[in-house]
Amino acid sequence: MTNTVVLLRILLSAILSGLVGLEREIHGRAAGLRTHILVGVGSTLFMITSILVALSYSHAGGVDPSRIAANVVTGIGFLGAGAIIRYGSSIRGLTTAASIWAVSAIGLAVGAGIYVAAGITTIIVLSVLILSRLEERMELKQPGKRLFVKVDVDSSTSEKDINNVVDAFGGRVTACDSKADEENKCILITVDAVMERAYYRDVANEVSQLPGVREVYWK
Repeated sequence: MTNTVVLLRILLSAILSGLVGLEREIHGRAAGLRTHILVGVGSTLFMITSILVALSYSHAGGVDPSRIAANVVTGIGFLGAGAIIRYGSSIRGLTTAASIWAVSAIGLAVGAGIYVAAGITTIIVLSVLILSRLEERMELKQPGKRLFVKVDVDSSTSEKDINNVVDAFGGRVTACDSKADEENKCILITVDAVMERAYYRDVANEVSQLPGVREVYWK
């Protein structure tokens, strides 16, 4: 393997993994362009190193060029786990973690010189990520709901705190208001939000944990 081939493989890996990372970066994910490029290029170098080590010490016998690559597949799981965040009973970041795992596979394929498979995989990964964004947009076009939150008069919980919870679950606040509820001696905060239906219960649970919150319900 010449130095030119090594250079081209690393550059190609940076381009392919960068395309996937760019999609994640555009949508503000924790693991974006730089993370994906580093994972892809690093995986490529591991694969190249595995091949060169096997070739250099082939006379010794029993040299397995897949050993380093196999450890990359195992080790990348720890990096992917860092992109996963748990909100109540819901999990976010699985798609980004999967994209990191896929980019490591693309990098290994490029390092082994399997360019066609790496290119096709990159196209498929990008298509899946774009499709997931379309699904989210379609979900957000569904009619929104109104969140009612009753808080103590002296509570530190504000409209902004509730909006932050909605944002954390990928929702979008369209209107927000608060007024004194003289009858129940509390403040009633109403938030109109559009979000994935699966997260309504989790948002209510999360908001109910805020200081001074008496009651939370969607309508």
